[in-house]
Amino acid sequence: MTEALLVKWHKEPGDDVAAAEPVAEIETDKATMDLESPVAGRLGPHLAEPGAIVPVGTVIVQVVAEGEDGGSRPVQAAARPAEEAAVSPPPAASTAASEPRATQGRKPHGKSPRARRLEQERATAAPEAGRFRELIAAKVAQSWREIPHFAVTREVDAEPMLAALDEIRAAGGEPASTFTDLLMRALALALRASGSSESDVGLAVATPHGVVIPVVRDVLSLDAPALAAVRAEAVERARAGRLSPGDLEATPPTTLSNLGAFGVDHFTGIIALGQTSLLTVGRAAPRVIADRERRLSVRTTFHATLNVDHRSVDGAEAARLLVAFAEAAEGIGGGF
Repeated sequence: MTEALLVKWHKEPGDDVAAAEPVAEIETDKATMDLESPVAGRLGPHLAEPGAIVPVGTVIVQVVAEGEDGGSRPVQAAARPAEEAAVSPPPAASTAASEPRATQGRKPHGKSPRARRLEQERATAAPEAGRFRELIAAKVAQSWREIPHFAVTREVDAEPMLAALDEIRAAGGEPASTFTDLLMRALALALRASGSSESDVGLAVATPHGVVIPVVRDVLSLDAPALAAVRAEAVERARAGRLSPGDLEATPPTTLSNLGAFGVDHFTGIIALGQTSLLTVGRAAPRVIADRERRLSVRTTFHATLNVDHRSVDGAEAARLLVAFAEAAEGIGGGF
């Protein structure tokens, strides 16, 4: 992310604002989101208009504390004191100083030709979905070009997870827990067993604009009802196209993509930029299997495929992570 589109202002100059209150709506290459005031105070003059393309780090408004002068002043892209609201990138993005485009040879609120073109595009509904899909497609293409992918696959016994899910659902609670919740927990357990200190998991969500990845934070700290609620909120954010600042700032080590509900047995996927793996899961279905004594039986199983970035993970590490996931999934209980 190097720039964002200022969509609209929620607050006008002179309005009182509270800390963490939305003051403007911006659009990044991932989603539409609110820009929040870092402190309480009174909003100063708007330093950019809706439709402006704003470089990362550019201050677009000042929140004036009581007794301070609320007059307009020159905007420096790199100046970011606590009382200013600036367009912020994820931590890994560049925050190099740059002169705001609005001040280059025109009035502070002047719009660049690109900003005017984007504003015209936003006036029609049809290009909106197409523009999001193009941005997502560009990220996917970049990932495929830059990341050397390989995949390992394993069949996993689903019956312990299904029994655990029945137990959790019998206890009630809304929203209801899903198979995806247990998959996320098993994946987080596998990360911990493999030495990772993180238990954040990305969740691939299909939307009308393409696949979006909200982040479920600290999965292992959540019990079953809390995990179901956080997962449902993440899916809703993704489908509404309004990812949270936490989604944009977090870079989990891996993402879960579950296409079992679509009748898919197994598939591979493309790893998100900044991550090292992607776990793709197919449907849980009755299949004939043989035990170690070669006795045949029918059990419900699913295929899990771990797609990894070969620059960061070699074959043995990928195998250990996938085996750890399978063991966590087959040993999961309804009590968490």
